Amino acid sequence: MTLHYNIQGSGARTVLLVTGLGGHANFWDAHRSYLAEKYTVISFDQRGCGANRDVEGVHTLREIVSDAVGILDDAQVTKATVIGHSMGGVITQCLVLDHRQRVEAAVFSGTFCAFDRYMEFINNLRQRVLDTAGTETCGQLSAILAMPGGNVLDPSYDLMSRIKTIRQTMADDVLAARMKAPFNFDRRDELRAIEGLPSLVVGASDDMLAAEYQSREIASLVRGSQIELIDGGHFFPNTRAARYRELIGSFLQSTDAL
Repeated sequence: MTLHYNIQGSGARTVLLVTGLGGHANFWDAHRSYLAEKYTVISFDQRGCGANRDVEGVHTLREIVSDAVGILDDAQVTKATVIGHSMGGVITQCLVLDHRQRVEAAVFSGTFCAFDRYMEFINNLRQRVLDTAGTETCGQLSAILAMPGGNVLDPSYDLMSRIKTIRQTMADDVLAARMKAPFNFDRRDELRAIEGLPSLVVGASDDMLAAEYQSREIASLVRGSQIELIDGGHFFPNTRAARYRELIGSFLQSTDAL
């Protein structure tokens, strides 16, 4: 296996955690141990990130999907419940659509089903900042967009600390390629055809990067899916960690017998 990945827990059911643009498995630090109490939990740094920073790649959706399937193969996991946040939720959609036999249930978290004009505008803005000011400044802009100003004093956000400690965690060319990866993504017609997939959609009412309407759209497309809307900005799995664990835990418990 080319990529390093993490396994925690030893439950009969496997949960695969897929990170978004940041690409680092530590996004899930607040949830892995909780999930590992009952399930086998797999997470991984994506190419160019963290433990896999030196692994070369083209950083497309297709490549990340292939890596995720390769990790399941290497771990000898036939089927997994996939939880993907942000761009990781797009990867989850691709896994469901292209490798349906490997996905027993799915959580689409803070994500989108169509890279529309609004998302293009946000991404183009971040790209211009990346091109002119570099990764660190682009990361600071992304942090501000991900943490709505109305809640800046909420201690769960810790926005100012995040901005001060942002550092270059991947090469500029890797970040640029990853930012372009979801452009033109739109598989809504295929999502309409999905049947028998236990699924949960979680979105945030104050998410500026993957706006609430995207979560509502996914829930309307995937038959029988549940939807939960909370607040907490784009990083609500961390800013609202307890509530997120409650939602994920309840969904997993409800699908354990399926």
